[in-house]
Amino acid sequence: MAVDSLVQIAQIAASPKPIIRDPGALLALIAFCTVAIGLPLVGNILMVIDIRRYLRSLRRALVVVSYAVRPGMPYWARRNRPPCLETLDLQLPCTEEQVLAAYRRKVKEMHPDKGGSLQKFLQLQKHYEQALYLVRSQAKVRTVSVK
Repeated sequence: MAVDSLVQIAQIAASPKPIIRDPGALLALIAFCTVAIGLPLVGNILMVIDIRRYLRSLRRALVVVSYAVRPGMPYWARRNRPPCLETLDLQLPCTEEQVLAAYRRKVKEMHPDKGGSLQKFLQLQKHYEQALYLVRSQAKVRTVSVK
């Protein structure tokens, strides 16, 4: 009997066994290795390519094309204006007189005595002061001469 059991043990040890018997476990192992190695690899490739630079250049190209196709600035390109100038519907460069005229136009619409909201009126005043500061600082930059 001892010989028979030794023969059986030898036969079991000699027969090749798969390391992973369950095909679902093999699929899970492959998926894990793909994610563990693939995601960092894709991240490094995208870092090298720097997709953001491409998108910025594409946006600049779209602005140039939109000027050629239709004069005037589209909404998505105007978003780069300071909020104080957007509120007053002004474009740079502008003068203090233009800022004051735009402020007076908006005050007629937004004043609380004329049915406007107090919060919006206070925001308008804040934007007016910011626009004046911006215009004055731009005027200083333009008047400084370089020798």
